[in-house]
Amino acid sequence: MKPTSAPKTKVALAWIVFLVLMVAMFAFWTWWFGRRPSSSPAGAESGIAYSIVMVFSGILFLGVGAAAYAATIFTNCLTFNFNRPVWSELKVKMYFANIFVPLGFALGLGFLLSAFLSPALMAAGVSKGVAGFGPVMGMIFVLQIAQLWILIWGPLEKRIIIRRVAALGVTPQQLQGAFLVGLSNPEISSFKKFGLVEEDMGALWVGPEQLIYWGDHEQFALSREQIIEIERRADSGSTSMLGGIAHVVLHVKQNDGSIRQIRFHNEGLLTMGQKRTAMEQLAQAIAQWHGKVASTPEVAQV
Repeated sequence: MKPTSAPKTKVALAWIVFLVLMVAMFAFWTWWFGRRPSSSPAGAESGIAYSIVMVFSGILFLGVGAAAYAATIFTNCLTFNFNRPVWSELKVKMYFANIFVPLGFALGLGFLLSAFLSPALMAAGVSKGVAGFGPVMGMIFVLQIAQLWILIWGPLEKRIIIRRVAALGVTPQQLQGAFLVGLSNPEISSFKKFGLVEEDMGALWVGPEQLIYWGDHEQFALSREQIIEIERRADSGSTSMLGGIAHVVLHVKQNDGSIRQIRFHNEGLLTMGQKRTAMEQLAQAIAQWHGKVASTPEVAQV
């Protein structure tokens, strides 16, 4: 298995498709609101009163966004009981949090931008609807792109994994040598999955004789003999494609003779660049482990 990344042509195509969709949405909604008659009195948008209202609205929404983000992180996305599996419910809650929490920041920054930009646009002859709504929609567009690289839920993922494996009996000292990972099945297209691609999240140890995983739903220990193939494969249906990440995929022989594919996702990181680096480190650690000569089998204990 060679350390690699997603093909550059596929990465470029993914970015082009995403940007085209975003520009089309921006153009449509700007046109839609721009064609509607303004309900404000003539000249209101260009006056100081308009700017004051937009600044006040911007600060208000920024505060709401910051409070919502802090509450989501420190309540573990409203998850309080870690003595049972939490990931299935958490995926749904994170899906909606990812829609509404960043929206507060986007609207806040958009209103602040509109306070200063909209009067200038109208003075240049732009319609009131486009001048008022364009900066807001533009800021939503910019932050959507930024979120593809800046992973705002990385701290939440890390907190969730630490709390869950602690409830399973893993100590902080044991967790220091682990990779924080998510699992998914590459045989199921990510386009068909609701929200997050990962089907489980937990900690992975590369031990002397076994790969040991303790997660939210399952725990396993894999010997070298069980892993019949290790490959690197990009996920076309995930935003990780935009970061050029080629995931580690294990082909594992089951007790009944069937082959299970396990795809790893690095979790708890702040940027897509960190994810790509962490995936290379994980791939190298597994490849080196798998290439060693097995000695006395160890018991799968954490």
